[in-house]
Amino acid sequence: MIKDKITDEQVIYINMDDSGRLVKGEPNELVFVYGGVFFLSLTEQENFSRQYKALVDLIKPKYCNDFKSSTLNENYCATHNYYNCKYSCPELKSNMLKPSDRRRLLNFIKKYDTSVAVVSNYKIKDSIFDSKASKGRFKDYIIKREVKKIVENLISQNRINSQQPVKLVLNLDEQSTVSNGYYDLESSIKEELQFGIMNYNYGMSFPPILSSVKVKIKYKNSYYNYPVQAADLLVGEVRHAYYNYLQNNDFVAYKKRTNFLNTSIYLP
Repeated sequence: MIKDKITDEQVIYINMDDSGRLVKGEPNELVFVYGGVFFLSLTEQENFSRQYKALVDLIKPKYCNDFKSSTLNENYCATHNYYNCKYSCPELKSNMLKPSDRRRLLNFIKKYDTSVAVVSNYKIKDSIFDSKASKGRFKDYIIKREVKKIVENLISQNRINSQQPVKLVLNLDEQSTVSNGYYDLESSIKEELQFGIMNYNYGMSFPPILSSVKVKIKYKNSYYNYPVQAADLLVGEVRHAYYNYLQNNDFVAYKKRTNFLNTSIYLP
């Protein structure tokens, strides 16, 4: 069992983003992936953020549109303040990076705990796509399933004690969120983890897995939040690998490319 050195609690910090879109019938959008990186202490998350930012700052000048013609030195771009920067410096997103830069960042991310939910859009019921609200509920369902998988995995590895209180802090990219309201999602996650659920449609029950849990969801601007930036890179890599599997039917290659993941689930 690990307790946060700052709060003296069992805390799980989960940072998530998505890749792809929840749509049906589009050949380039067969797969939607949600996931990211998680930590068992605030200290670990802050260390990750600091080191990941240092890597990003080294790579980012290549992708600044105005930097190449500037007379200022490279240190300015690497240490600039976002609010008053004279350059057009974008956030480093998975789909814009050169392979060498993507590998460099991914190799760092792989040192930490990671998780994904892979969704096959073509298998989702048509009714899910009827409205923004129904898609939001389905995305909430994906998040809840993934969070539960992470917790179950940590319990099985004796990294958290299920009989002692746990606090979950979810940092979600605000641009990718289609939820009906994070307070409902917080309550839903707590209910399933602490009290269990009953599926009356199928006559199935799922017992609780934690004795006590608090859930806090925060929406983050990924430009400022480096764990969420890392989540974007991670899910982009997994989505690309899974899409290749669907096209080439080579599951061995997919598993080799994603064997670093701590947890993964496949939906629906």
